[in-house]
Amino acid sequence: MQRRPSTVRISDVDTRSLLVALQLGDSALPIGRFAHSQGLEALLAASPALGDAHIRELVESQITESSGPLDGVAAALACAARTCAALVEVDCAVTARRLIPSARLASTSCGRQLARLALGLTDADLTAEPARGYFDRVVAGEADGNLCVVEGAAAAARGLPGSVVALLSVRGSASAMLSAAVRLGRLTSRRAQRLLVELEPVIAAAAEVAGSSSLAEMRSTMPELEIHALRHGRADGRSFIT
Repeated sequence: MQRRPSTVRISDVDTRSLLVALQLGDSALPIGRFAHSQGLEALLAASPALGDAHIRELVESQITESSGPLDGVAAALACAARTCAALVEVDCAVTARRLIPSARLASTSCGRQLARLALGLTDADLTAEPARGYFDRVVAGEADGNLCVVEGAAAAARGLPGSVVALLSVRGSASAMLSAAVRLGRLTSRRAQRLLVELEPVIAAAAEVAGSSSLAEMRSTMPELEIHALRHGRADGRSFIT
């Protein structure tokens, strides 16, 4: 039986926390999130006939088989962490489950930028423990700094609940992939936004499962994109870093 996704009401999140959520999910956040295609560029180059329906199916699979059970779970667990050691444990688990070097690069490069950004803000809450200790370790290169874990730590420091953090992480991943398809000329901006709306039930369900999953249940299985991500590094010309 399919689980009915829970609904996060605006009344459950205070205004200040809602503003934090909007900031973390903002495409203007200078962390390089949209410089990566996660293998989509190479896949589309190899399959020029793929249309909107396949791209939608691909993004849905990515939500349910990768970003939800890996990034969403990690973000929720990081939000619930009460010590720096717990954050590092989640961080290491994420790295171990990202098998493709370019995927690890995309995750950690964006995460480190967010950690630096967080440390540069003046709000004391954002750099409270355990986030402060973890961010310091990420910036110093003593922790991997996967984006989902940094997001979870930053969001928790500003009072966001784990359910919202998981939702932000999963939606951000879907939005980034659709944005890549637009920049590669395979979707119009209007169509990409329509697909994001159509995928809302999938995103919500994946985030709900992520919010109730354990570290041992964390996983990522997306061979189609992973194979093309490996091929992407050998391409003569590239629009995206990974």
